[in-house]
Formats: sequence, C-alpha cells, structure tokens
Amino acid sequence: RQFNEDAGPMSHPIRPESYINMDNFYTATVYSKGAEVIRMYNTLLTTTGFRKGMDLYFKRHDGSAVTCDDFRSAMADANGVDLDQFALWYSTAGTPTVTYSSSYDAESGTFSLTLSQKSNSDDPLHIPVSFGLIDKESGKEVVPTKILELKEETQTFDFPGLKGDAVPSILRDFSAPVKLVPESGTVDESALAFLAAKDTDGFNKWESGQKLFTSLIFQTMEGKQSEQTLEYVNEAFIQTLQDDNVSDYSIQAYALTPPTESTLAEDLDVVDPVVLRKSRGAVKKAIARKYQTEIRAKYDELTAAMEAEGGEFKVDATSVGRRRLRNVLLDYLCSIKETAEEQKAAAELATAQFDAATGMTDKMAALQALASMDGEGADARDAALQKFYDDANGDALVLDKWFAVQATADLPDVLDRVKALTEHPDFTLSNPNRCRSLVSVFTMNAAPFHAESGEGYRFVGGIVAELDKINPQVSSRVAGKLIQWKRYNEERGQLMKAELEKLVSMKPISDNLFEVVSRGLK
Repeated sequence: RQFNEDAGPMSHPIRPESYINMDNFYTATVYSKGAEVIRMYNTLLTTTGFRKGMDLYFKRHDGSAVTCDDFRSAMADANGVDLDQFALWYSTAGTPTVTYSSSYDAESGTFSLTLSQKSNSDDPLHIPVSFGLIDKESGKEVVPTKILELKEETQTFDFPGLKGDAVPSILRDFSAPVKLVPESGTVDESALAFLAAKDTDGFNKWESGQKLFTSLIFQTMEGKQSEQTLEYVNEAFIQTLQDDNVSDYSIQAYALTPPTESTLAEDLDVVDPVVLRKSRGAVKKAIARKYQTEIRAKYDELTAAMEAEGGEFKVDATSVGRRRLRNVLLDYLCSIKETAEEQKAAAELATAQFDAATGMTDKMAALQALASMDGEGADARDAALQKFYDDANGDALVLDKWFAVQATADLPDVLDRVKALTEHPDFTLSNPNRCRSLVSVFTMNAAPFHAESGEGYRFVGGIVAELDKINPQVSSRVAGKLIQWKRYNEERGQLMKAELEKLVSMKPISDNLFEVVSRGLK
C-alpha cells in the first residue's frame, strides 16, 4: 500500500513540507514508511545501540514536544555515529530503487556485489542492505548476515575466501523500504528457486517464492507461460506444503499464498485489473487442481488437530498459524468450481467450516469463500450471509465485516449488489466505519471497480460527492482511489479523470477533497 502511494500523485515525504489540509497526511507513508525508518536505526545500530539511543532520547525529551531531528540526534549521539546523511529519508518522497549485479572470481575465491541506488533525492541516501551468501553446491550459508551500508550512488562490496560460487541473498529481513531489481533487468529464476528452498532468511525465502509466482502470473497474462517457471512454482509449492519441519504454520501459509492483485499491479507499467485477476486466478486454480489431493489431506489434518482440542479457541502462535494455513488451503480448494459438482463440493466444504467455526477468523475465511460462489453454490452463499447477519444481532463491528465481505466478492454482479447494500437499513454514509466497510472496500475489489464500462468509477464518484457534505476526511480518502488514472489504459484513465473533474468543479467542495482531486488531475 505504501509503495503504491509513493508512486502516485499524493506521494510525499515522511515529513511533508507543505499541505492544504493536514488530515490528508495521516497516510501509509507517514505511518508505515515512518516505522520502517525507525527500524532502519535498529538495523544500523544493532538492538543494543538502538536501546542506548532510546534511553538518551527519553532522558532528553520525556514529557516534551519533539521533532524527527531530535530522535535522530539522540540515536547518533548515544552511539557516536554520524547520521546526517540518514536524515534524507525524512525529506525524500517516493520509493528508492536499488539495483544489483554480482560476479565470482574462482582464482581468488572472491565474490563481488555491486549496488547502485536511485531516488528523488539529489544526494545518495544512507541505505542499510542486509546481505548473506549461500554456497551454490552445498546450499550452506557461507557468509552469514552482514549489514552493508550503501551511502554512495554505486558501491562494490567484496567477500574473499570462498571455496566456490555462491548465490546472494540481498535485502534480508526487508532491511530498507526500497525496490530491489537486477541490473540486467531480467530476474534469475533459477536463483529464486534456489533461495526459496535454501535461504536461511525467512523474508527472502518467502520473497523468492513470491517473485516466482509473479513471473508465472505475468507470463500467463501475456499468454506465453514458461514450462520452466511453472516447474519452479509447482516444486516450491509442494515442497512447502509437505514440509513437516516447518516450525511456524504462519510462514508456511504466507509462502503458499500468491501475491495479491495490488502487489502484482505495482510491477506493471499499465494495469489491466480484469486480466490481472483472471491470470492470478488461473495460476491459483491450476495449482489447486494439480495438488488437490495433497491440499485436501493437509486441510483435513489441520482440521483434525483442531477438533482434537475440543474446538477450544486459542491465541498462541501455533494455533493462530494453524488457522491461517488451513484458511489458505480452503481458498485453494474453493477455487475449483467450474462444474456443478465442483460448485456443490466447494460450497459444502466452506459451509462445514463456517458452521463449525469457534472464532471469527475461521468463520470469515469460510464466508469469504462462500460470498464468491455462484451456480450450485449460490444457495449456500445466501444462507451463510443471512446467518452471519442474524448472528451479528446488530453488533456494529460484525456488521462492518458483513458489508465488507460482500463488497469484495468475485461475482459478475458485485457492483449491483453493492449499490443495493447502500439502501440497506443498516447502511449509512454518516458512519465512517460503515462507509469504509462497503464503499472503500469495493474500490479495493479491483476488477469490478475498474470495469471497462466505467460504472464503478461513476458509482464511487457519486458517493464521494454526497459524502463530502458529511465527512470531508472520508470523502478525500475514497477519492484517492480515482487519482491513479495514469496507471491504466487510455479508456479507463479518461473515465477516472472525468470523475475527478466533476468533483473538483463542485461548489462547495471541502479543502480535504480539493487537495486530493486537484493533485490527482496534475
């Protein structure tokens, strides 16, 4: 979400220099990227050094108003380091890009890594790059995690004393909020497959699998799927699914989940949400069909383990992870629904989980699957939605989930359903959370929101105009979904732009909304 914001017309530094209305800057950049900058202090200074900096910070400023520079000064002074260059993170908008290339000199046993950076800053940023090396032959880690400090436009780091070539593991633990791309522009899928299987860093192990998924989905979009990429993805999937040595079910669940549509869209110059959804769905469905027996066996195994505990709802890490993994597997199994028989089987499986659920996580996962069912699954869908509504018994937070799950449904008539829900007795624009649960969530349902007819844009534009009279803060946030019009094809872009032009010409218009739509039109 933050990378997407960085790439749009509302891109701004963590510390904005100017604004019309400050309400528009309680953003993912300020909060998420701001948190990543704090984490980079910890990466650069180590946990001990960060603790020293915090102690000095509280000693100097406890009970006082402070600035970003006060925090940076405390970190620098406590550790005796110069962090002036690091301060550029606070004033630089956009997402920096780090490119990499590597070579191995067999004669000297030296591995060389060259990193280059590019950002909107006139001067190079101070970027901590967490790095390790995995031996190509043995799969063992030969250079444990080191923090490389990229402070120049281009730097080369040498690692001598190796007995053989190695595969680099770069940006471990997501050590900086940057985009990492190969200098060649071409992803080495064999290296990704190797890291997905061998990397000792959990984040890079996951990220490598995600990049393989991404390659296959984009190939599917272009109609030229590579057999080699397909083999890499299938192998990574089944190895992860059947790995009994995984100590954390959550990591297993994340590794099995394809990148989201919004994540995939970040890597596209021109986004076609309809084709993107179709291609991602095709890849997920193909995996589900190929490994249906294995997926169902794992799902049943997890279900049995939960039932053996008497259905008691637990919040320890193992129980949370087990639920997360089982729900990922349910999603795969319920994607198989082409025939009437398959639709019925998917509906029965999801309904069984819905009825047996002892907590909201499992119930919502089942309801999410049911909400997108049609054909032979339609009756089960409608029954589950009605039961969920009745069981909510007017609870506002639960009803928000009821509205949201319908707004995200993958159904051909979802926009008509959302429009009908705006007339529901429990819906009102005057309640910000209720508005977000239906209207804002619908804008995240990319394929119908970006339907080529433009109906999704017109619906949201009309809601924003009405909402601005009631709650300018919410109207400006919802309007933000229209300002990325340059990222879509000419037809979609012009339809989105037309809605922005209608909004900016409204009289009266709030400062909040005017700032967003006027910047979006530039």
